[in-house]
Order: sequence, then C-alpha cells, then structure tokens
Amino acid sequence: MIRTVVRSLIGAGAALTVAAATPEARFPMKGGDSRDWPVVLRAGQLTDIAVTQAGVDVSVEIFDPSGKLLDSVDSPNGRNGDEPVSILAATSGTYRLRIAPIADDEPPGTVTIRTLALLTPAQTRAMLDNRRQARAEAARWLRPFSAPLQPAGLDPAVAIAPLDRVASFAQVIGLGEATHGSRELNDFRVRLSERLISRDHFRLITIEDSSTRWRRLEPYVSGVVAEPPLGAPLQWGWIGRRARYELLVAVRAWNLGHPGDRVRIVGVDPQDSLDAQRELSAFIAAAYGNAAADAWKPFAREFAEADEQTAVFGDSGVSSAAKAAVSQLLFRLEQDRELLAGRTPNIANAVMTARDLAQFADFNGRGDEMSRSRDWYMARNVLAAIADDPRHPKALYLGHNAHVAAARPSSSGGLLRGVLGCGYQAIGTTFGAGSFVAQLPNDPTDRLLVSTLPDAAEGSIESSLALVAPGPSLAVWGCGAASSLPAWLREAHPMHWIGGLYTPGSVPSASYRPYVLTQSFDGIAYFPTVAAEAIPSDRPVIAARKRTQP
Repeated sequence: MIRTVVRSLIGAGAALTVAAATPEARFPMKGGDSRDWPVVLRAGQLTDIAVTQAGVDVSVEIFDPSGKLLDSVDSPNGRNGDEPVSILAATSGTYRLRIAPIADDEPPGTVTIRTLALLTPAQTRAMLDNRRQARAEAARWLRPFSAPLQPAGLDPAVAIAPLDRVASFAQVIGLGEATHGSRELNDFRVRLSERLISRDHFRLITIEDSSTRWRRLEPYVSGVVAEPPLGAPLQWGWIGRRARYELLVAVRAWNLGHPGDRVRIVGVDPQDSLDAQRELSAFIAAAYGNAAADAWKPFAREFAEADEQTAVFGDSGVSSAAKAAVSQLLFRLEQDRELLAGRTPNIANAVMTARDLAQFADFNGRGDEMSRSRDWYMARNVLAAIADDPRHPKALYLGHNAHVAAARPSSSGGLLRGVLGCGYQAIGTTFGAGSFVAQLPNDPTDRLLVSTLPDAAEGSIESSLALVAPGPSLAVWGCGAASSLPAWLREAHPMHWIGGLYTPGSVPSASYRPYVLTQSFDGIAYFPTVAAEAIPSDRPVIAARKRTQP
C-alpha cells in the first residue's frame, strides 16, 4: 500500500533561507536497488531536501544517527516528481536517507538529490517561532466560528450560531471521521445527526455502508414493522458498529413518534451484499429459468468471493467477464421490469441488487476509459436517494474524512460539491491524541488492534485547533471561506488520517495526510483526546482469496 506522506510535520510551507548546501547528486535506480545518503547535522539544525524521481517511483526512509527510523516519505506523484524531506536534528550526527523503489519490478530511472535549505539552530528557532505565531493567528480566525462541545454539547434546544447558519441552507451535509474506530468521533456524528433531524429538518441519512443491508432494514427503521427482517441483523462488520446501532435506534424512535414525518437511513456503498446476491440468483431462476440460472452461477460465485473480502480489506477484484455479465443482467432486468412485475415477485429488489453488483464490479474490475470509482458511486447514490424521495429531503452523508472532504475532485464530497455547489457542506472530525481500532495489514487472521497516538505534531492542523478552545470544539465557517483567511489556513498542513488498516508503531507520518483545512472542509470538530471503540468478539475469520480468473 502506497502511503501519502506530508512534506514535514514542522517546516512545511515555511520560507527557508539557505545557510549551506550540498552539490546536486544524480544516480540511476531501478527495481531492487537502494541507496543511502548521509546528512550531517548539528543539534537544532533543520534541512529541507528534495529527492526527485524521474521514471522510477521511490520512497525515502529517514534514520537518525542511532539508526532509528524517524519517518518514511512516499508522495502520490507516481514515477516523476519530488519526494520532499525535512529533518529537524534532535541530536548532532549523521542522519541517513535510504532511497529505494517501491517495488522490485519498477522500471529504470534516475534520482536526483538536492539540499534546498539548511538552517542554523538560530534560524530554526526563529522559523519555528514564526510558525507558532502563524498557527495562533489561524486559531484566532477560527474562534468566532467556534462553539464548545461541552457542556451544551449538541442539544437541539441550544443554539450554535455557526452550525445553525450552515444547516439552514445546506442540502447535503457531509459528516466525516478521522478514524473509523474512535468513540468520540462516532458519538459526535450520532449526536449531530439527531440535532439536524430535530432542529433543521434533515430527513435522509446516507452512510458509507452496505446498500443492501440498509435497504432490508428500511421497514424496521421506519417503524412500519415491529421486528427487523430475517437475515438482517442489527450488527455487522466492525466499522462504526456501536454508533451505527445507536443511530438506528434513535431514528426508529423518531419515526415511531412522527409517523407522518419519517427519517430514512440509506446505505450508499454497494458492498457487503451476500444475502441479497443469493436472492438475486433465486430470482433469475424463477424469472428466466434454469438455463439462465446455470449461466449465472460462476459469476455469482465470483461476486460472493469478492464481496466477502471487503469485510477484511482483501482481494475484491472482479474479472472482465463478470463485469460484463452483471452489466448485461442489469440491462435485461430493467428492460423486463414492467412485464415481470405481474408474475415474478421482488423484481424491484432484483434490479437494485444487480445495480449494486454492477457498481461493485466497475470499481473492482479492470478499468477502462468509462470506469468509475467507489467515491463516484457513493456520491451518485447519495443524489439518487434524494431524488427517489418525493419530499426531496435534506440529507446527511456519513463517511471517512477522505470521502467527505470537498476539495478533492475525485472524492464523494468533491463530486457532491461539483453538483450542488455550496449546497454541499463538509464537516470533518479530528483529534489531538488518543486511541483507535484498526485492522492489522497483511495479517493471516485480519486481527483488529488498538493503537495509541501521542500528542499531535507541532505544525499539524490539530496543533492550531488546540488553541481555539480549551476542550472539544466545533468550528463551522461554511463554503467559500472569507478572503481574509490567514496565510496559514491557505496552505496544506498534516491532519490525522487513519483508515481501516493500520500497523501499531508506524512512523509518525503514517497517521497524517495533508489538507488545506478551509478548502477541504466547511467545518471541523476537534477533540483533544479520543478513546478506542471496543473490538467485537464475534468477527469471523475470512480466509484470503485465491483467484485464477483474469
């Protein structure tokens, strides 16, 4: 897995004065090579180095004089461009860069090393002081848009002016999370959802979660039936399990108390659909006969194997043949829908399941010029859920910060911003220190482990948010931040970012991604500390998939 790493947790974006420089060095590199480069520093010095790759994708590891790995850099620029490295010397001695291609099959290319800046200890102190002042200025700008989350919290009866202003005009609000497995972040999204339902008339909650599971639960969530349907348990997976259940219970309670003004929960992720796939196979046999069902069987097996792997971030690849087959099936079902409706039950469910599988196959299959991403389909499904409701309700979109963020054109949030403009508002969440649950990568049993991070690095977005208020806070400035933005808020800085996979004890930058805060989000909830969610005890072990198809 390639990791996006920020340029520096301390000096990114700073204007550095060159006090001394090494000559430019250039050397060939290909898969299987590695090269160590010494960097001699005195305690307190800071150096800024560019490792420029041309034709070969490399990563750069940074070691201190004792041989301890300090960090690893691999920017998302492929085989051409800079891997930017900054080192602030804690002790005097020879630091070392280890440069190596990311894979043994990388083609030959060249690597150039240039020292862009080398600061004396006095210059470093002055630069760090300037950076602290810039972060303080950013915090002062954010403060008028902020409200404490304690003790008032998110009580609908208590006004939160910045939030209420945005909620009054937003058609869709994205609610992000910096980790999938921290209690406070999950609790915040549930409480904010409850507030937006009762105070601001949001009537649709869309979730980065299984489309088919939530579709099966809709009669129960709406309060129409007393028990959840057979085969649709209220707990599944591990991501957001506790909070998801609390949200379900809260929305069902609202619907029971407001039968004429119901709230819907819709999953927008076309994954985790094994039960619906089995029903689709039975439908094909009933509607088209045994020959059609037999022709579908190998593709049904492939989809089931691929879909099972999504629960453990495994190999969910789909062959070109399966991708073509499900596209053909979806076309046939849509063409035959009216004629089959009178004699074959559940045609609507069959069409929706086939659509889920077609989306799944597109972003998991071999791409072509018309292929779309998972983010594309989640954004599409948010808009479709709104359009399918005759009320055209205001909606929430709950997902990871990476999906909710509005600045990146390829994210769900960026796509929604492109369609809705400022009608889409993104509110992220982050934290200063604490723990979270994530799956251990490349582990035979896909174990879930708790990791703990220290205080956020100096220079991070969290280090500025910590200055806004003494405790948890919510800042909401809205789409199109004012032109009076401080320079610091116009630049990219690291912010906590942990996905479903994480190795405990990873280098510091593994838990960060660069964000321009006021471009990626229209608001941010900050918690000084967070605690890990409980690890489910009933998680099944899913064996790694062995595929033979192309």
